[in-house]
Amino acid sequence: MNHPDTTGLRALFRLLALAYFAFLNWQLFTPVTLVAAGDWDKAYHAAAFMALAGLLTTLWRGVTPARWIALLLAYAALTEVIQYFIPGRAFSVGDWVADALGVMLGV
Repeated sequence: MNHPDTTGLRALFRLLALAYFAFLNWQLFTPVTLVAAGDWDKAYHAAAFMALAGLLTTLWRGVTPARWIALLLAYAALTEVIQYFIPGRAFSVGDWVADALGVMLGV
């Protein structure tokens, strides 16, 4: 049985994943006065990182889940450190834990 060539489709989804990554960075690095999280902040963190982990592990299957987990946990920690220097933002271990939960669920 012949399978259709999905190279173009995979490239499109990878482009969409990169667009999501850019959007996530905008959300994470925008001063808090422009982004309202409210009471659902930790749920948003978990959902955002779950989606990112799911996209990456699905679209780049050559990378082991353990490596994705390590990379995404490091990225999550880096985002918290960077947020320390952004007006209206703060470093939060709670946010990192929520990110980590999302990564584990998404992988």
